[in-house]
Amino acid sequence: MGRLSYQLGIKGEETAKIFLEQKGFEIIDRNFRSQQGEIDIIAKDKEYLVFVEVKSYSFRSFSTPIYAVRKSKRDSIIHAARFYLLKNKLFNTPCRFDVVAIYRKFSGETIIDHIKNAFFIK
Repeated sequence: MGRLSYQLGIKGEETAKIFLEQKGFEIIDRNFRSQQGEIDIIAKDKEYLVFVEVKSYSFRSFSTPIYAVRKSKRDSIIHAARFYLLKNKLFNTPCRFDVVAIYRKFSGETIIDHIKNAFFIK
């Protein structure tokens, strides 16, 4: 990952954090890592523990942001989420996986797409 891409990701995660807080989410943890994955943001939304993947783009790509979270990425997020739940003894906790995509229109306007229940454990 290049420096500019890394900086874009850091800025995107901070923007997503502020966005979620404004929507009433309580941020629990950020950049949680397990051996096989990372979760950008872990938050509480009412009764749900929410594992959030943040995608930042310089400009809107031609596909929807959900397609950027490929199966291998979903699997690594699920692994990290399971580890987080086990480590914190959060049994029988309702959870979901969200994606927050941040991008700019060509006009310069910043757009934030929040996709709740973006994927599920099968």
